[in-house]
Amino acid sequence: MKNRYLATLLLALPFIVAMVPAVAQSGRSIDVTVSRSAMVPEQIDLQVGERVRLHVTSIDGAHACQVKELRLDARIPAGGATVTVDLTPTHAGIFPIECSDDRELDHRRARGRFVVTTEK
Repeated sequence: MKNRYLATLLLALPFIVAMVPAVAQSGRSIDVTVSRSAMVPEQIDLQVGERVRLHVTSIDGAHACQVKELRLDARIPAGGATVTVDLTPTHAGIFPIECSDDRELDHRRARGRFVVTTEK
């Protein structure tokens, strides 16, 4: 009986080891909602080098969101579709998230911010 468990563990070990990097690299997931009047959450706190996956949804019209310093440029469609954005900040700072909606695509304004620090 013991030998069966050991054999099963030895056969499964390569698969378990192969999964470890994927789990370790997946990072944190954050749901973000944007609208003409707000971004929720308004502030997203991150660490330098932390992998984060943003799931961004608009509750009204289409939006364009940018953070030039973090190389983030996302188009969020109207109708509730979620856009997934992967981000790994490389330096610390406070970075405003500039968004515009479909009625003011040329008129950007800050709706939220990333606060990136080097220590936990």
